Order: sequence, then structure tokens, then C-alpha cells
Amino acid sequence: MPARWRRWVVGRKLTAMSRPEIPADLAAWAQHCLATGEHVLATSNQGTVLHYRKHGTEFVVKTAMGKGAVLHARRKTLQREAKAYQRLAGVAGVPSSYGLVEDRYLVLEFVRGRHYRDAEIPDREAWFDALLETIRACHASGVAHGDLKSKSNLMVRDDGSPCIIDFGTTVVFRDGFHPFNHRMFAYLKQLDLNAWVKHKYRGRYEEASNEDRALLNYSLFESLLRKYRNRNLDPS
Repeated sequence: MPARWRRWVVGRKLTAMSRPEIPADLAAWAQHCLATGEHVLATSNQGTVLHYRKHGTEFVVKTAMGKGAVLHARRKTLQREAKAYQRLAGVAGVPSSYGLVEDRYLVLEFVRGRHYRDAEIPDREAWFDALLETIRACHASGVAHGDLKSKSNLMVRDDGSPCIIDFGTTVVFRDGFHPFNHRMFAYLKQLDLNAWVKHKYRGRYEEASNEDRALLNYSLFESLLRKYRNRNLDPS
């Protein structure tokens, strides 16, 4: 990892818990934005992401969408995501979380940079080394992302360092006897590592080093799916 990124990692750990002042009327502001469509950064099946920028304060607000049982389920997902960010406090390469307002508005650091799919990365080896370090730090904190195969969940910050966003599909490891949770956590951990190798080598697995190839471990379903896709891409 380049020295400037090592310094950045240390700086992030020291400042990760610094918080902007969350306005008392944030819930009303969010409701207004959802009603008018103002300040919308992105929308997905899970919810809407709003961009708050006022009086020198800037952050994003993630909200759940839907009605009735659907809205209730998505708020539970948002609350689980908030717990994941609590576990990840201080991990370099993950946005800082400023808390959950009224149990339904997740306030997060606004990440300045570009999405991975649109960014130029001069030193891919160093960048992916840093990304792998972040992934392993997440896992060590008891958080598996589960959707790193989507390029939209990876960003390149303005300083060139990697950043993982959107932990909406995450699994948070539970202490004690929870076999299903533990199995899902292990499965998503492996998905994260598989995605890392895929992105690093742009899907050309034959070019992977022995060390990186050792990180791969596809489930039977994934292996069959890859064979099916490769067969459809074969021009012969």
C-alpha cells in the first residue's frame, strides 16, 4: 500500500468518530425531499438516498421506501445496516456513520469520489491491496457485505483510495449459537473475496496469481452459473 494511503488509514481511524451536527429538523427535511424529489442522490429497491448540504454541514441520508409490510421490512433492513456501520466504526475504506434518526433515517458520511466503474486507477495492484485490507477489516469486525460484485458499491475517493458503500445486503455476525447466521456470514464473506478477485482481474481468472486464486471458492450454484454464462459468451 502506498505510504500516502497508509497515512490516510491512520488519519481515518483517528477521525472516524467525529460527527457533524445533525439538525433537529432532519426528519421533516427528509420527508419534504421524499415528497418533492429534491436532493435525491440515488434510488433503489431498498430506498432513497438524499444529499443534505446546508450551513457547511454535508452528509447523506438513507431512507426506506414502500408501504405497510414492505416498508416495515425495509426499515428493519436499514436498522441492520446501521448496526453494521456501528461495528465498522474506524475502519478505513468505509463511510462513517452518524447514527439512525427516529429509527428510519440513516445518516452517513458523504463520500467524495467516483464510482469504481467510471474511475481511472493508475496503480491497480496497490489499490486492490488496499481494498482487500478493507474487506478483511470488515470481516474481522463481524460484517460481510455480500454484494461487492456490483461495481456500484465500490468507489474511488478523491485521494485515490478505495471505499465500500451500501451495506444494505450485509450480514452481521451474531455471537453465541446462531448456526444459520454463522453459515450466511461465512457464505457472504466468501462472496466478498470472490468479487475482489473478479474485479482485480476483470473476470480473467486465468491471469490471477496463485495467491489470489487461492482466495476463490465458488459454491456449486455459482460454478454452474459461471459455466452457463461462459458457454453463452463462447462465439463457437
